Amino acid sequence: MICSVVDKKALLDTLDNDAQLLKEVINLFLSDCPEKMAELRTAVGAHNSNQIAIVSHALRGSVSTFGAKDAVEAAQNLESMGRQGKVEGVEEAFSALEREISLVTSDLDQIAKDA
Repeated sequence: MICSVVDKKALLDTLDNDAQLLKEVINLFLSDCPEKMAELRTAVGAHNSNQIAIVSHALRGSVSTFGAKDAVEAAQNLESMGRQGKVEGVEEAFSALEREISLVTSDLDQIAKDA
């Protein structure tokens, strides 16, 4: 399978080609991500810009591990909006992040199964 958003080779290179460590990193992300997205969804719904910034920052760091540029950019956008206290348009920005995270998790699921 060709991954559309995650560069498995680059990821393995950063992990010294340790397939077991790759699985552990992926599984950690896959178990943590839904909770972070739920936190972010709540913050977006409440227009809590501080929480939007905090959770988006954490997600950006996590997803950057996998080289998923579009997801990183989407999280960075939300983080910036939160830091600036800009809540207009956060729902759309969150939807964009949800789409990107969905692609990342789908790729990571497949990589973990193949590893």
